[in-house]
Amino acid sequence: MRVAILHNRYARRGGEDSVVETEAECLRKAGCEVSLFAVESAELVHSRAERWRAALHARWNPRTVEALTRFLAAHPADVAHVHNFFPRLSPSAHATLRRLGVPVVQTLHNYRLACANGLFLREGRPCEECVAHGPWRAVRYGCYRGSRLATAVWAEATAAHRRRGTWLECVDRFIAPSEFTRRKLAAAGLPPERIVVKPNPVPDPGPPGPPGRGALYVGRLSPEKGVGLLLDAWRRLPGEPELAIAGAGPDEAALRERARGIAHVRFLGEVPRERVPALLAQAAFVVAPSLWYEVSPVSASEAMAAGRAVVASDAGALPELVEHGANGMLFRSGDAESLAAACRRLLGDAPLAAALGRAARARFEQELAPEASTRRLLDLYAEIAR
Repeated sequence: MRVAILHNRYARRGGEDSVVETEAECLRKAGCEVSLFAVESAELVHSRAERWRAALHARWNPRTVEALTRFLAAHPADVAHVHNFFPRLSPSAHATLRRLGVPVVQTLHNYRLACANGLFLREGRPCEECVAHGPWRAVRYGCYRGSRLATAVWAEATAAHRRRGTWLECVDRFIAPSEFTRRKLAAAGLPPERIVVKPNPVPDPGPPGPPGRGALYVGRLSPEKGVGLLLDAWRRLPGEPELAIAGAGPDEAALRERARGIAHVRFLGEVPRERVPALLAQAAFVVAPSLWYEVSPVSASEAMAAGRAVVASDAGALPELVEHGANGMLFRSGDAESLAAACRRLLGDAPLAAALGRAARARFEQELAPEASTRRLLDLYAEIAR
């Protein structure tokens, strides 16, 4: 099968970029002919002119139409799989694929179709006002990067494509990485019969070794990820347990300052993808302290693949991965004392951490391994290609 993958890479690499690469690699191993149509967002960080151009073309990008038409002429596809399209690809990609007769799958990596920042989070609390009141409500709060003007760009494009019926006419199936995400976006107006649940794949690192020491956080250092909450919880723990924080982001400087005086907290900075398995091997467990409604965090799935228990927030899709007391521990979202109690339990009971890690690995092998994910994806492609 010939598969075209479309993706607007992020200015700073994140979990979505990893998922795109993993799925493409798995499809090639399964015998598919995979072609990648990718655009970059990195230059938007440094160029005001490029930011203005992206804003003007957020609703409809003529460059995408021209480039994608040429691309598909050179790389014919039986199906197209779209990942992130905001802001540079724009929904003009979906319309172009429909015009050319290529069936379309869209993975919903976040809540961008219904929320300006894609998180359903505002000022550290869940917010779904745009579901009830429409996309223009977000402009009041400047939900996209703290800018009312930038938020208006999203709202105008979102409202225009709802009126046009782009998501009904130009997408054959949506993939939600979790049941929680499916319910939220169906409630926001997407046709539920077209939304298929398929967890994000992560590579299999092989049979895990025994747990290491302390805890590990892997991910972006931004407000929605809850790393500040993790530091507040760590300050409550007795002794000097080890905590390694791997990642970079806009909150890094503030978090380093917040961690002053907490013994044995190490900031590792941005870590290459290939180094993550080694970090997981050194840890006893992984913490996912997110404040937002996680869709399907790659870091939690990677921890389970490595045979490590996960201490996770009970919000969003995390409870679909982490079963409390079976393959990890859940804590009350946003509650530093509840998070500290869960970590204290695993730090004080190494056999429990090891047992939960073994169960996490078994769950990965049964439901989250790349082979199972690829089979489900190929079945979906075959269905819509027919």
